[in-house]
Amino acid sequence: MAVKSMNVLRMAVCLCVSVAVSGCISDGPALEKEFTDSSQIGFTVKGEVEHRFDPSGWQTVYSPSRCEFVVCSDNMSDFYMLRCSRVPREVGEEVGCDVTWTTYSDIKKKKGLEFKVTKTDPETGAVWLWCSSAMIGATVVIAG
Repeated sequence: MAVKSMNVLRMAVCLCVSVAVSGCISDGPALEKEFTDSSQIGFTVKGEVEHRFDPSGWQTVYSPSRCEFVVCSDNMSDFYMLRCSRVPREVGEEVGCDVTWTTYSDIKKKKGLEFKVTKTDPETGAVWLWCSSAMIGATVVIAG
């Protein structure tokens, strides 16, 4: 009887732990919605904000000839950059991009990602891009 109740207790603990852990990890559609609902220009990876644009110490750069977008701190110590196959403009449009960004201690790169335009702001030229496979959100600014 003691062995049976011990097994039931173990199963109950495992079930509670798995439910708790699964509740802590947002799924892709929830992360996409959270990113798209933000009014901030920034860069997120799996729901974590890696960079947030601050107009007092950051700048946005757009190179139409290279189809490249850079959002960086004034001293370039923190940045994210997207080089896209074409200029993303319309909500729902998909575009291939290579992405590079800084972390606290490293520079990360991902190539050949497919991003979808989830939101645009015609007033500022900001475009929200979401990559569902890597769960990366990047806001870029098309100026000019």
